[in-house]
Amino acid sequence: MHSLEPGWQAVIRELDAAKDQAARTARAEVTDQLNQIARRLKQYRTEVDWCDAVLDGAAHFAAEIALFALENGRLVLRGARDLALAPDLSFSLASAAAFQNAAESKDAVIALRTPAEVSEALMSKAGDRAWLAPIAQGQRVAAILFACGEVDANALELIANISAAMLERQSQNPVHVQIAPSPSPANPPQTVERTLPAWGALPDPERTLHLRAQRFARVKIAEMQLYRPEACNAGREQKNLYLYLKQDIDNAREIFRNQFMTTPTIVDYLHLELVGTLAERDETRLGADYPGQMV
Repeated sequence: MHSLEPGWQAVIRELDAAKDQAARTARAEVTDQLNQIARRLKQYRTEVDWCDAVLDGAAHFAAEIALFALENGRLVLRGARDLALAPDLSFSLASAAAFQNAAESKDAVIALRTPAEVSEALMSKAGDRAWLAPIAQGQRVAAILFACGEVDANALELIANISAAMLERQSQNPVHVQIAPSPSPANPPQTVERTLPAWGALPDPERTLHLRAQRFARVKIAEMQLYRPEACNAGREQKNLYLYLKQDIDNAREIFRNQFMTTPTIVDYLHLELVGTLAERDETRLGADYPGQMV
């Protein structure tokens, strides 16, 4: 036996052990992410909650994500992550062959990002591919998840299936994407005016900053709902979310101010998410002590 042989064997054992540990850590991270996604979907209360849970979860496994509701033969954008799309984007199902195929087959579809396959709004001149998965409510396809860039198709398909299962539980409700409509309040709640920038007029660095700011805001609010559900529910009921979540909100505001308020075009996306998602579009639920918009 060569004198170095024992040393080499020890090195090989250490490398194998490190490889096994890395694989276990990676599996644990993925299963933890999927578990958190499932918990959020299980706890959703409104259409906005459900859409944000689907999008935030899918964003862990794809570079670019969009979610479309299927309404009367048209695809209507419900949200996106890292895709600069017009918030009122909609197009006919018949005009995008890949979406039509996904809706009719009720199965995942891979397609080229050409206008005929995915519409003008989602096309790519680079000729890359897109991944689409239908999300069904009973026998009806209620939504279609669109992903492109680097995609983990297995994880996305699992998320689509979990999302569909949560919709299936509410299949007795009227046939539309909104699953748990809130009763009409006696007094209409105050709403926030969403004055968003004209994306086409922004230079690329600013557009990227806006997208990052939007995603940061959504993630922070999602974390509050996931890790502080009792405080969120109590704050909404008592109309004083800021009192119950003061430290979380103040920390998020400070980070948002330092990282994103570096250009005059920035919008206080954190405030919009606080009002639109956490307070369920009723700004009074944030409480009298809430400091208000930063910009």
